[in-house]
Amino acid sequence: MRNPELKEARDRAIVDKFYELYDVKRLRMDDVLQELSQKYFYLDKKYIYSRIYYNKENLAYYNKLLKQAKSN
Repeated sequence: MRNPELKEARDRAIVDKFYELYDVKRLRMDDVLQELSQKYFYLDKKYIYSRIYYNKENLAYYNKLLKQAKSN
């Protein structure tokens, strides 16, 4: 049985790590997705990408991280 709270926490962790690798460390998108897939979350790269960019809550959280970085 899936726990929606755990899924939300996992998605938040995915977005956090994606932001760190892509926007802070400035790695290429395909390298970031590969690393997230094989090193951290053991999920398909396409699934990770879709959880970040096609889920409105996750995308809003990612945009919030970007906005906070610009204001600092």
